[in-house]
Amino acid sequence: MHEPELTDFYARLGFTLSPDGVGIPTPAGIISHGPLKGFKFSVKALRTGVQMEPVATPYGRHLVIRDVLPVPAR
Repeated sequence: MHEPELTDFYARLGFTLSPDGVGIPTPAGIISHGPLKGFKFSVKALRTGVQMEPVATPYGRHLVIRDVLPVPAR
């Protein structure tokens, strides 16, 4: 999570801005977290095989990070 004015800084380091938050699929469902008011989320995969895709959720468009935890196939 970061201040909006740092978005370009993080983008130059390979981070991807998530529109409204991030989510991680788990066996019990997607765990989602949105940024605090006035902040943004930028994320970066730190290992190969991790996939990030924007998905509409009840809380907005979250960048869902897949292949972090073992879950049943989609």
